[in-house]
Amino acid sequence: MGSEIHYEAVVDHPELGELRWGLWEYPIGIENYHITDTGPHAVIENFEYGLEHGEPEPDEWVDYSVPDNPFSIFMSSYHHTGDLLADHGSNKGGHLVNRLIFAHQITAMEAYLADRLINQVEADAEAFQRLLDGDEDLAKEKFTLVEISKEPTLVQRKFREHLRSIQYHNLAKVDVLYNIAFGIRILNLASDKASLFKAVKLRHDCVHRNGFDKDGKELKLITKSFVQDTADLIRSFVQAIERAVQVRS
Repeated sequence: MGSEIHYEAVVDHPELGELRWGLWEYPIGIENYHITDTGPHAVIENFEYGLEHGEPEPDEWVDYSVPDNPFSIFMSSYHHTGDLLADHGSNKGGHLVNRLIFAHQITAMEAYLADRLINQVEADAEAFQRLLDGDEDLAKEKFTLVEISKEPTLVQRKFREHLRSIQYHNLAKVDVLYNIAFGIRILNLASDKASLFKAVKLRHDCVHRNGFDKDGKELKLITKSFVQDTADLIRSFVQAIERAVQVRS
């Protein structure tokens, strides 16, 4: 999914104290989260701020090689992080290694969901067309004959760029995409949907707040056993999706 970038503006006001505006970019080109921190003060009217980039290079994602075996890559990650957790994890819920491994588990799930979707759609012309017709963002894209004549693969490039820009930890959105393309409701395959959504939210606190929640309280529940339970939950989820995709194929 690429690098995560954090932008921040800080003002040390003589009367109000330290004021902060933060914005996170993840994946590249997508505004993932932003926050205004005015301490004990209430915000009456905020600045308008957000992520702005110029147009990406035309071949930004053209050369990206989606792996042929996203499931094998995910399982390798599951086993490697399990070994790390066993050797270096802690029963303390705020331990740094626990948080790092926990956050990576969500990232590995995202990578699988993205690569499996792209792989299957590019190999299935009907699924490709269903996504073009059914995805609201893709359906809005318009191209002139001149643009298409200059770049015959324009539609495929735009299609791939769109799929790579999606935040794959947004499981509700990904559920819709898999349903449009393959008729698979991935959230119905989760053994514990509530815990899966909770894990995604906690990952956000680990990555964006260094293990603290939005109220400034340190997370104490990310123990060694919690991280392993989450890993097993995500593994079962990914395995169920892989089976559903393979049966459909």
